[in-house]
Amino acid sequence: MPSRTRPDCLIEQGVATARRPMPEPDLAAFYDEVFLPLVRRATWRYGLTKEDAKDVVQDAFLLAIEKIDSARNPKAWLIQVVDHLALNHQRKLQRRARLLARWEARGGEFEFPNDERRSSDAQARE
Repeated sequence: MPSRTRPDCLIEQGVATARRPMPEPDLAAFYDEVFLPLVRRATWRYGLTKEDAKDVVQDAFLLAIEKIDSARNPKAWLIQVVDHLALNHQRKLQRRARLLARWEARGGEFEFPNDERRSSDAQARE
Protein backbone atom coordinates (compact mmCIF):
# COMPACT_ATOMS: atom_id res chain seq x y z
CA MET A 1 0.00 0.00 0.00
CA PRO A 2 1.49 3.41 -0.90
CA SER A 3 2.51 5.65 1.94
CA ARG A 4 0.43 8.80 2.31
CA THR A 5 3.33 10.81 3.69
CA ARG A 6 5.97 9.74 1.19
CA PRO A 7 4.51 8.94 -2.26
CA ASP A 8 7.81 7.51 -3.52
CA CYS A 9 7.82 4.79 -0.85
CA LEU A 10 5.86 1.61 -0.38
CA ILE A 11 5.10 0.11 3.00
CA GLU A 12 5.27 -3.67 3.06
CA GLN A 13 4.83 -5.40 6.39
CA GLY A 14 5.81 -2.28 8.28
CA VAL A 15 9.07 -1.71 6.35
CA ALA A 16 9.31 1.25 3.97
CA THR A 17 10.90 0.46 0.61
CA ALA A 18 11.71 2.94 -2.14
CA ARG A 19 9.81 2.73 -5.40
CA ARG A 20 11.98 1.36 -8.19
CA PRO A 21 11.19 3.14 -11.45
CA MET A 22 11.40 1.14 -14.65
CA PRO A 23 14.54 1.89 -16.72
CA GLU A 24 13.83 3.76 -19.94
CA PRO A 25 14.76 0.93 -22.39
CA ASP A 26 12.57 -1.49 -20.43
CA LEU A 27 9.73 1.04 -20.43
CA ALA A 28 10.00 1.43 -24.22
CA ALA A 29 9.87 -2.35 -24.73
CA PHE A 30 6.97 -2.60 -22.30
CA TYR A 31 5.13 0.13 -24.24
CA ASP A 32 5.62 -1.69 -27.56
CA GLU A 33 4.48 -5.00 -26.09
CA VAL A 34 1.40 -3.72 -24.24
CA PHE A 35 0.10 -0.67 -26.13
CA LEU A 36 -1.94 -2.30 -28.94
CA PRO A 37 -3.52 -5.01 -26.76
CA LEU A 38 -4.66 -2.30 -24.34
CA VAL A 39 -6.10 -0.24 -27.21
CA ARG A 40 -8.04 -3.31 -28.37
CA ARG A 41 -9.22 -3.97 -24.82
CA ALA A 42 -10.52 -0.41 -24.38
CA THR A 43 -12.18 -0.55 -27.81
CA TRP A 44 -13.94 -3.88 -27.31
CA ARG A 45 -14.75 -3.70 -23.63
CA TYR A 46 -15.94 -0.08 -23.43
CA GLY A 47 -17.05 0.57 -27.01
CA LEU A 48 -14.61 3.46 -27.54
CA THR A 49 -13.44 4.52 -30.96
CA LYS A 50 -9.90 3.53 -31.83
CA GLU A 51 -8.74 7.15 -31.47
CA ASP A 52 -10.37 7.53 -28.05
CA ALA A 53 -8.92 4.19 -26.93
CA LYS A 54 -5.44 5.30 -28.02
CA ASP A 55 -5.87 8.52 -26.04
CA VAL A 56 -6.94 6.58 -22.95
CA VAL A 57 -3.99 4.18 -23.18
CA GLN A 58 -1.60 7.08 -23.80
CA ASP A 59 -2.92 8.80 -20.66
CA ALA A 60 -2.38 5.56 -18.73
CA PHE A 61 1.22 5.39 -19.93
CA LEU A 62 1.77 8.99 -18.84
CA LEU A 63 0.59 8.01 -15.37
CA ALA A 64 2.80 4.93 -15.52
CA ILE A 65 5.92 6.97 -16.18
CA GLU A 66 5.34 8.78 -12.90
CA LYS A 67 3.90 6.07 -10.70
CA ILE A 68 4.74 2.57 -11.93
CA ASP A 69 6.82 0.31 -9.70
CA SER A 70 8.83 -2.28 -11.64
CA ALA A 71 9.12 -4.52 -8.58
CA ARG A 72 5.38 -5.16 -8.66
CA ASN A 73 3.28 -6.29 -11.61
CA PRO A 74 3.33 -3.29 -13.99
CA LYS A 75 1.17 -4.94 -16.65
CA ALA A 76 -1.68 -5.69 -14.23
CA TRP A 77 -1.43 -2.16 -12.80
CA LEU A 78 -1.59 -0.65 -16.29
CA ILE A 79 -4.58 -2.80 -17.28
CA GLN A 80 -6.45 -1.58 -14.20
CA VAL A 81 -5.59 2.06 -14.94
CA VAL A 82 -6.72 1.70 -18.57
CA ASP A 83 -10.00 0.13 -17.40
CA HIS A 84 -10.65 3.03 -15.00
CA LEU A 85 -9.73 5.72 -17.53
CA ALA A 86 -11.79 4.07 -20.28
CA LEU A 87 -14.81 3.79 -17.99
CA ASN A 88 -14.46 7.46 -17.04
CA HIS A 89 -14.19 8.41 -20.72
CA GLN A 90 -17.28 6.35 -21.55
CA ARG A 91 -19.23 8.02 -18.74
CA LYS A 92 -18.15 11.44 -20.00
CA LEU A 93 -19.38 10.64 -23.51
CA GLN A 94 -22.73 9.41 -22.17
CA ARG A 95 -23.11 12.52 -20.01
CA ARG A 96 -22.39 14.77 -22.98
CA ALA A 97 -24.94 12.90 -25.10
CA ARG A 98 -27.63 13.31 -22.41
CA LEU A 99 -26.90 17.02 -22.05
CA LEU A 100 -26.93 17.50 -25.81
CA ALA A 101 -30.28 15.69 -26.08
CA ARG A 102 -31.78 17.91 -23.37
CA TRP A 103 -30.38 21.00 -25.06
CA GLU A 104 -31.80 20.01 -28.46
CA ALA A 105 -35.18 19.19 -26.87
CA ARG A 106 -35.39 22.81 -25.77
CA GLY A 107 -34.87 23.98 -29.32
CA GLY A 108 -31.15 24.62 -28.97
CA GLU A 109 -31.67 27.62 -26.71
CA PHE A 110 -29.79 28.08 -23.51
CA GLU A 111 -30.34 31.00 -21.22
CA PHE A 112 -27.84 31.92 -18.56
CA PRO A 113 -29.20 32.89 -15.15
CA ASN A 114 -27.41 36.27 -15.21
CA ASP A 115 -28.78 38.98 -17.47
CA GLU A 116 -25.26 40.09 -18.49
CA ARG A 117 -24.48 36.77 -20.15
CA ARG A 118 -27.73 36.43 -22.08
CA SER A 119 -27.58 37.02 -25.77
CA SER A 120 -29.17 40.11 -27.31
CA ASP A 121 -31.54 37.79 -29.24
CA ALA A 122 -32.96 36.38 -26.00
CA GLN A 123 -33.43 39.86 -24.61
CA ALA A 124 -35.08 41.06 -27.82
CA ARG A 125 -37.67 38.25 -27.67
CA GLU A 126 -38.84 39.36 -24.22
